[in-house]
Amino acid sequence: MRRYLVPVLACLVVLAALAALPVAGHGNHLTADAQVVDDHVVVERSFMLQDGYAVVHIDKGGQMGQPIGHVALTAGPDENYEIDVDQEFLSQVDGVAKVWVTLHRTDGDGEFEPNQDTALTGLQGRVAGSVVPIYVNDDGNVNVVARDFGSQRIDDASATVMRVESNRSGFVALEDENGTVVGSAPVSSGTNANVSVPLDSSFYESLARNESAELTAVVYHDDGDGEFDASADRRVTVGGTPVASTFGVTKVANASRTTSIVVTATGTTAPAPTTSAGSTATATDGSTTGSGDSGGAPGFGAVAAGLAVVTALVALGSRRRD
Repeated sequence: MRRYLVPVLACLVVLAALAALPVAGHGNHLTADAQVVDDHVVVERSFMLQDGYAVVHIDKGGQMGQPIGHVALTAGPDENYEIDVDQEFLSQVDGVAKVWVTLHRTDGDGEFEPNQDTALTGLQGRVAGSVVPIYVNDDGNVNVVARDFGSQRIDDASATVMRVESNRSGFVALEDENGTVVGSAPVSSGTNANVSVPLDSSFYESLARNESAELTAVVYHDDGDGEFDASADRRVTVGGTPVASTFGVTKVANASRTTSIVVTATGTTAPAPTTSAGSTATATDGSTTGSGDSGGAPGFGAVAAGLAVVTALVALGSRRRD
């Protein structure tokens, strides 16, 4: 009996490790939402299987056009970072526009060159990235980042919004799946980091232990009285789309408790999160076609590798049994 224990335990460890890797399961992936742009575009989160770039492109008739800004990224997860956008392009935009924010490979020379450092694609040939509506003005940026790589664990009646950037004082409000405001917090002009938003006690108490809910963080401008009122304060929108970010929360007994299983193989290094400073790209002629608002191949490689290990271990146990 004991000789079968090692393969069985090894299988369980592999399956637990796969379950603990939701980030890699998305493959190359980037998300960004509607925002007001003065000089930069904000990416909520991205994941790259290799070193490369996040690049902002002009939308050219529904296709990905010339690049107008980029930032270098290392393999692994990144979140809440800015990409400086070419000011000449912004000066030519009157109001609402669309941009493509996509992930690109690197040829390793340290310079972004659109013809060599081409866009990464996922399933069905879709570009790994997002098509983002923007409103261009010179009064400052407005954006919000709440989405994370996993559900936010909460053990009291509050949730944290990672970033709220506003060009005037206002509020970030949290809405439930029905659009009902279940919490709000004031924000000042500029960039506000890790904004703690009190949740209505009725909403919090309605969640059972380990139950999850989806919330949307929405940016509002204050009407001048310093008090949040969803009917009076102006919701910031871009062509009718609110400047907002949707994320999940899960009610737990202890939010600080770590439950993930980490398996480290000898001779390997896990990718570490990085945040890179933005840099403006030089515009070039031509365009690259793409389809869809977002892309990214699921991590079939990691899953397949894990299943291969499990299969090998089961076979080993079978041989020993024989």
